[in-house]
Amino acid sequence: MPRIRFNFVPAKVIDAVSWMLWVEEKNGKDRLDFQTILKSCYFADKEALVMRRRPIFGASYVAMQYGPVPTEIYEMLKCEPIWLVELAKENITEYPWDQKNHFLYLKTKKKKRVEHKNIAVVEMNIIKKAFEKCSDMDFNKRTHDTHEKDWYKGTKRPKRLMHYEDMIPVDVPDRGMSRSMLKSGGDAASVLV
Repeated sequence: MPRIRFNFVPAKVIDAVSWMLWVEEKNGKDRLDFQTILKSCYFADKEALVMRRRPIFGASYVAMQYGPVPTEIYEMLKCEPIWLVELAKENITEYPWDQKNHFLYLKTKKKKRVEHKNIAVVEMNIIKKAFEKCSDMDFNKRTHDTHEKDWYKGTKRPKRLMHYEDMIPVDVPDRGMSRSMLKSGGDAASVLV
């Protein structure tokens, strides 16, 4: 069966992660761990698939030992320079964070709210909800809650790739219609063989 992919939008990652770091800073913390960020993005994409029939970020998810990892977002958290080429189109020439030992730190302290000009309000609300959920969990709980059927199916595929259509929860009333829409190529999807 062909795999459904979406266009990855790195500028949305910059906005979302900068906002998460700002919230942590506002709460008296100067850093944020990779797992909280990656799982927040996973839960946000999963919720967006149900609500809007497309993910927010469009990353490729891999089923790793501690749960799903959005590959491109992980690369950005590590400050991989390859994404700066794409971000230059949005006049972003550097990452607004530093990373050390799987933690991120904002480069400059933000007194006022971080703008999210590349993310729609409805998407930002989904991200906020997912981030609150992940912030209230410890490492083990986040790991446990991301080991669902979509993750398990990914562990059995070549390169451990997860499929978006598997991320739609079984208890969603119109799950079949949502999966069909994804498979038909929806407005932002492309099918890869």
